[in-house]
This record gives sequence, structure tokens and C-alpha cells, in this order.
Amino acid sequence: MNDAFTVEALWAWYGKKADSLAEYDVMHCTGGAPRRATFSEYIIAASLGNPPSAAAVQDRLPWISVVGMPFTDQLWTGISVMETSTLRDGANRAVTPTRYLLIDSAELVRRRVEYTNLWDAVAPVRLPPEHGGSVVLEVPPPAGEGLAEGLDTIAGHVPGTAAGTGQRRVAPVDWAVSVAALLLCGSPVVITGGGRLDARARLAVFDAVVGLLPYGVRSGLRVGSCVDGGDKPPTQLAFGPEHTPSARCVRLGTLPQVPAGPPEDYRRQLARLIGARGLDAVVIGLRGLDAPVAPADHGALLGALDRLDPFHAAVSAVEAGKQSVRVVAEGLNSLTDGENTDSDGFLRLVECGIAYAVDPGGRELHEALHRHWTHERTGPRVSALMAEVLLDVVLSGASRALDSASCRARLDALWRLVEQCRKEAEVLRLLPGPEQPADGRRLGYAVDCLCLLGPDRMADGRAGAVRALWDTRRLTLEVLARESADPARLVDWLTPLAPAAHEAPAWLRAWAVLSGREAGQVSRAEPRPTAEDAVHVLTATVRARRPDWTAEAVGWLWPQLYAVAAEPGDGGRTGEDGATFRFPLLGRNRGGSWKPSSAGAPGIPENPRTPERLPVSSHQAASADRADPAAPFGPPDARTLRDLLTADPDVWQHCRAQADVLSCLVGVSPVGPPWREAACVTYAQSLHRIFRDRNLEPFLYLLVDELAGLVLDEFRGREGGIVLTVLLRVPHEAAAADLRRRVAAREEEWRRRQEDWERERAVHAQRLSEREAAHNAQLRAARQPQESQAAQKAALERPPGTGLATGTGPRPATAAPGPHVGHGRPPAPGGAGRRGEGPGTLQEFVRAAAHVGSSRDLAAMWAPFTLELESAAGREALEAAGRWWEKAQDGERATLFGHLEGTLLTEHRCSVDVTADILHEIRRLIMVGLASGHSGGGWQAGPVLREAKRDLRARRSRVRELRWIRLLAHVNLTPRTPRKPKKWNKGSTAR
Repeated sequence: MNDAFTVEALWAWYGKKADSLAEYDVMHCTGGAPRRATFSEYIIAASLGNPPSAAAVQDRLPWISVVGMPFTDQLWTGISVMETSTLRDGANRAVTPTRYLLIDSAELVRRRVEYTNLWDAVAPVRLPPEHGGSVVLEVPPPAGEGLAEGLDTIAGHVPGTAAGTGQRRVAPVDWAVSVAALLLCGSPVVITGGGRLDARARLAVFDAVVGLLPYGVRSGLRVGSCVDGGDKPPTQLAFGPEHTPSARCVRLGTLPQVPAGPPEDYRRQLARLIGARGLDAVVIGLRGLDAPVAPADHGALLGALDRLDPFHAAVSAVEAGKQSVRVVAEGLNSLTDGENTDSDGFLRLVECGIAYAVDPGGRELHEALHRHWTHERTGPRVSALMAEVLLDVVLSGASRALDSASCRARLDALWRLVEQCRKEAEVLRLLPGPEQPADGRRLGYAVDCLCLLGPDRMADGRAGAVRALWDTRRLTLEVLARESADPARLVDWLTPLAPAAHEAPAWLRAWAVLSGREAGQVSRAEPRPTAEDAVHVLTATVRARRPDWTAEAVGWLWPQLYAVAAEPGDGGRTGEDGATFRFPLLGRNRGGSWKPSSAGAPGIPENPRTPERLPVSSHQAASADRADPAAPFGPPDARTLRDLLTADPDVWQHCRAQADVLSCLVGVSPVGPPWREAACVTYAQSLHRIFRDRNLEPFLYLLVDELAGLVLDEFRGREGGIVLTVLLRVPHEAAAADLRRRVAAREEEWRRRQEDWERERAVHAQRLSEREAAHNAQLRAARQPQESQAAQKAALERPPGTGLATGTGPRPATAAPGPHVGHGRPPAPGGAGRRGEGPGTLQEFVRAAAHVGSSRDLAAMWAPFTLELESAAGREALEAAGRWWEKAQDGERATLFGHLEGTLLTEHRCSVDVTADILHEIRRLIMVGLASGHSGGGWQAGPVLREAKRDLRARRSRVRELRWIRLLAHVNLTPRTPRKPKKWNKGSTAR
């Protein structure tokens, strides 16, 4: 391919004879006269015009034109050489002959021959030859020297370039690229400023220009070394004067302006190709495109560049599924200055590059992605694409049921690319999508992505990422809502978000309450968090099941939470018909009393209860149902607050008073404090501070009415009195007076109930005494015959002389009838029937119970008082034992009744039945709530009942064991033990 070769050429000699006045014509040609007309037509079509005189300094002969002539079945190339001669015609004018050669283009195309190669082959040929056949041209090897010479020639005419500088190489290429793009305009291009160049130098310039077009363009291109400046020159590319009409004149070395459209697209794409792949590679690629194509066929020319463009080649490979790391890297590296970034192919290529970059063998793509990502034009599109890729990883993991470890590894690799380009903030802002309209599913996938990456990868030490999370409020709230179930994880997210920073947005400063008391102060800085922000924080604390967090949130965000609870609208207690009620905020005056209605409705009743609440309108009741499904914490209304208050009562234990106030405002029954002295004191102190809030003045009557029920509905003893004292001191005269009336009514009702209980207890004691007397009488009646028989037998066995036999001796004193030892009820404490020392006083027993001694000692001191439970001493002893039971350990509690039972049986000689009745009576008083007295506390029915059940199960187990022993005694069920042989009656005949 690079060796010299020969080709045959048809020829024609065009001119006229000396001293002739005839016109120019074909004088000799291949094939003789029959072909003269054809050659004449070709020569006239390729004529460049009238040449200058022989004395001209510029644009001197020879003039050369090379014309590609594509025919239907064959391609030909015509070469016309207009030369000087010494001949003169009849008018004494110089004769200018023309040599014309016609060559089959097939071999020229195969050898990729340039214009300078053709001139080197044609220049030594002299016409006409001695024979009439074709001539043989020896074509030198096409080594691409024409293009290089042309660039050197152009460089000599570029202003400001010196030999050996980089600009000397770049500027000629830019000029040649622009002139090649001008050929796509369709109008002739005339190069000016090269008048002193010889013919070969001009052809080299043509090689430099046409060499930047596909080689197939030469099949129909017409070029000329010079035109005369006439109208409508026959060439498409030629040198000529500046005044050539209907032609686009371009000065040699001066960069022309390429019009917009396909010419400019070709120039930009070709320049990008040269910058990406190098001039030599592009020229070699263009030479390989030898299919005939016209300069006016813009689509074919741009398509030819696409085939050479690594970017388009990579896009085609991706579309065909034949991509590789090298192909994608070359495609991305070929793009410069953000070109072609608006196409879908660029996005597909970048997406494929991202997929390869996270693989172990994709390191070479990092630089290409970094360059495009940091470019001002392509950076936003790459960031948006990276956000989509991150969401696709989460979506594919969910759809394919992949484990979180594989998704997290993939996300980590992608996020490392984001960190390398410092695009964390930009990607985070793009993850949730546009604010309006909100896409709940996309937001959910974005939250999954951030949760899998974790706070350390997302925001730790990165101010830009933190700012982005501050700006994307919806996304950050979703993440905090998702992570709130794990308190440690929630703290890990809040630490880099820095909610305690004063420059943080107001919605984020609401979360500072979870960072401690000092950090919580920023939640009250201006602008303050809204009520919605307060509900969000409270929801997170409830989900985290952290009572300390809940107390901090309620303490610092109390005004916002109170505003949500007191806002008219949805919420409140649900009535029997399903309607939702709220107290009418506008129904109270400034002092908190009820306003009489204009229709003459009654005012405050004699014993006022909870005021009736007005139903909410239908559109207000449905507001929560129409809430945004993507809202992370639910709508900030009373319904959400009510759900939080009833979700987990234990989470409110550190702020029980505030929780009960909110419960009253939203229509939920208050819970009250744990009925312990310390807890009630804290509860009362909190209520005292809340009642001093002037914003609650309209609702004090309602709050006192609801909270008083905690103390008045059940007797709470001294602890309840602490809470009741605070309620009676409420700064609302009407509420305090009403509460005093309710307390007096409660005391009167309690007194009546106490009298009923005393009567019932006396009746029960009488029945117990009668049952015991009947039982003792039955025992005496059963033993009297036995005692009589024993007395008779003793009289018979007595030796003589005792007086019994003769009836003269003294009779022994007959024992008074009475209960047998171990049966019946002994005398009450202090009576004559008790053995040993006298019983201790009641005061001693109360003091012993207060010191929480052992259960054995307490049972020994308590036993005498249990014999008379209906008495005042027995009742007080029962209450004192309950206070000991409340403070004792579980092990001591479990053994108390056992020790009491043993003491009654052994020391006080009570029968088993009487002892069981006494223990049952004690448990019955505990079950009905009459064993704690007016002070409250003490016995608890649940544990006592469970202990009685355990005793019952133990006794049943022992009974079953005795049954089994009795069964084993009658039937031999031991394995591998022979049965005893059956004894037959001696007189039996059944043998």
C-alpha cells in the first residue's frame, strides 16, 4: 500500500495551432476523433478561466484542476493542467495549451492517493505522446506528506506563529478544520492570500483541507490551484482573488467564521475528535472512510465523524450491550468543554461509567468521571444521574430481596466517588426529588439510601453535606423518623447535624432538646421552632421509648405542644355517636368562667362536671385523613398528640403532670402519678407551675375537673392528699369552690360506705362466731360417749379402797366440758385462755411493722389481733401489717401468711378450720379494699390473690401425691416386678 505504483490514464491535448485564428479544441486524444467531443466537454467543464500574462508575478501558470467524476458504474478522476507555451495564434496572442488526463479512481482510492501525489505523477508527462493509446503514470507512494506540507504552508501564513512553537501546530489545524467545514455550506470556497505559492504548494493546502474530510468526498470534489475571479467558478475549493463573486473567500492563515448549523457542528465535532484522539489518528480514520459522499450530504459527513468519535462508538457499544471499561473510558475522555452532554447517549455512557467505576477494575474511569463531574456544564447532570443510580441500588435491592450488606457495600462504593469529587451536598439535595409535587416513594428510597450509608458516611466532618441536610428538611425529618426507634442511632445522626448550633434552622434547633439541658436553650432562640417541629421531636422521643428525652422535649417545647393541644379543630374525646368533641375555646371569658349563652342557657350548675364539648365540622375531622402520606411524623394536630399520649404510658413517667394536662386538652383521660409520696410531690410541684401559666387560664376549670377525678374517684390516702392540696390552690375561684364541694360530697359518701362496711363486717363476725360455736358443740357431742366409756373403764380398773367400789370415798372432780386442746377459737388477746406472757400492745406492733422486721416476728405479734378482725384493734393491726407488706421484700412477703398460720395453730391453739377462716377473712378484706384504711397504700389485691392461688395449687399437688401413693399401695405398678400370685380359696372348685 505504501509502494509506488502505475496507473493507465486516458489523455487529451487541448489547444490550437500556431498562427491559427480558430478556437481552442482537442487536438489529440486517446481514441482519436470519436472521443474528441467528450474530452472537449470534460476540459471545458474543468477550465479555471483566463490565465494572467506571462509577466504576472502572482497566480502564474501552470493552473491545475482536479475533478472527481462519479458515474453510475465507475469513478473517474480528471486532471487538467493549463501551461504556458511559446506559440502565438493568428491574432498574435499567446497560446495556452491544456494537458488533460482521465484516470480510473479505483486504484487511487485503494491507495489513498493525495493531490500532491497526482501532481508528482502528472508533471513529467508530455503530450501528445508518439502513440494514440493511453499513457502510464508512475504514482509515488502516498505517505501523507501532502497534508503535512499543507499544514506547514498554512503555518507560514498564520500571524504570530514561529517555528518550533506549539501554536504553529495548532493554528494551521484549526484553520484547515474551519475551511473543511465551510465546504458543507454548498457555495464555492476561494482561498486568498496565496498568490506567490506554486502549484504543488497549493495542492498541498488542498490536501490539508480535504484530508480532514472523509476520503470518499474526493470522488465528487472539484479543486483548482487558481481561478480567474469570474462569476460562478467551476470549482468547490480553489485559490483565487478576493473579488470572486458568488464565492466564500477565506484568507490563507486567517481563521474564518463558520456559520451555525451542520458546518459548525462538523467543525466542533472534528475539533473535539482531534483534541481527544490526536490529528494523526483522526486523519487515518477519515482516510478509511472511502465511500463516495458529497459535501452537501451533511448527515453522511456527521455520521462519518460519529463512527470515528470514541464517544459515539462507546454509546453504540452500550446500546448494543458490547461495552467495556476501555470503550467507556475512551468515550468519556473524548468529550471536552461539556459538549454532547445534552444527549441521552451521554447520560447512558456516564451511567455505565459509574457502574464500572465501583468495580475493582474500573479505576481508569475515575479521572474521566471526575473531569465531567467537576465541569460547570456537565456537573449538575452527573450529580442528578448519581442520585438516580443511588436510588436504583436501593430499589433493586428491595425488588430482588437482596440483603442489606450487599446494598450497603454497593452504596459505599458509589458514595466514595461522590466524596472524591466533593459533590455530597449536590447529590443530597437531588435525592428526594422536587418539593412539589412530592413523590412519597422516591423519598422513601432516598431515606433507605441514607440509612444504609449511615451518619458517618453522610455528614461526619463535611460542612457541605450538613448544610444540604439542613436545606432538605423533608428528607432529614424522614431519616430522623426512621432512626428514632434506635436511640443510639438517632444520637449518631443528630451529632453531625449539630442542632444546638445557633445558625441551624429553627426546625432543626427543636431537636437540640435531646442533646442536654444546656443545648436545649437554643430551642427558645428566635425564630422559634413551630408547633409542627415540636410534634416531630415528641414523636421521635416516644418511638425511642426514652422517658428522659420525652421530659426534655415537653419541658423546652411546652408552648408549642400546648398550642397544638389547645388548637380548635380535630381531636378531643370521641362521643358515643363517633363524633369528635373539643371544648369550646370561645365559650370562656377572660377569667375562665363560662359565659351564659344568648339563648338563655343555664350557667354553671350546682355541682359542675366536665363541660360539654362541641363537635368538630366534617372538613376539620377529615383533615388528618387527608394528610400527606409521606409525612414522616404525621400531621401536627390534636389527633397525633392524642396517639402519642396513649401509645406508651411509661415513656411519660418523668413528665406525668404535663402529659396529664395535654391529655385533658386533647380529650384523653389523665393517668396520674405513681402513688408514692416522692412521685406525688414532684407531680404536685409540676402542676403548681403549670397552673401559673396565664395562657392556661381559659382551661383551668377543665383541668381541675379532670385531674380531681384521679384523687376523688378512688381513695389515694396521704399521697392523694398532696395532689388534692395543689388542685384546691388553683388560681381560679370557681374551679376551687367546685372542687371543695366535690371533696365534701366525697367525704360524706365515704362515711356512709364505711358505716355499711362496719355493719357488714359485724354480721360476718356474728356468723363466724355462730358457726364456730356450732362446730365446738358438735365436737363435744361426738366426744361425750367416748369420755363416758373411758370413765366407766377407769372405775372398773381402779383398785379397791378408793371409795368408788363401795361408794363411800370422795368423788373426783369432773372436768368441765370444753373444747379439746387444738380445736376451737381461744380467748381474745388479753383473756385468760392465752399461755405465756401477755400479748404486746397495739402500739408496739405498729412500731414493729414500721421497722420492716422479719415475717416470722411480725406474724407472732400480729396473730393475737387476727382473732378479732372486726374490732378496732384488729382493723388497725391489719392496716399496719399492710404497710409492712408494702415495704418488705418479695421473699418476706411470700412467707408472712405461712408464719401466721403456724402461729395460730401452735401458739394460739386454733383449729385448722378456724385458722383457714381467719386467713380467708384477711384476704377477703384485702380484695374488697378495706384493709388499707383512709391512708391508702399498703396491701395490694393482685399479689395477695396470686399468693393464695399458689398455696391452693401446692395443696392440690399434695392431695394428688397422696392419691398416687394410695394407688401404689394397692396396685403394683413398678416395672419388671412380678405380681404376687393370687391366693385361691381352699374350698373353691374354680381351679
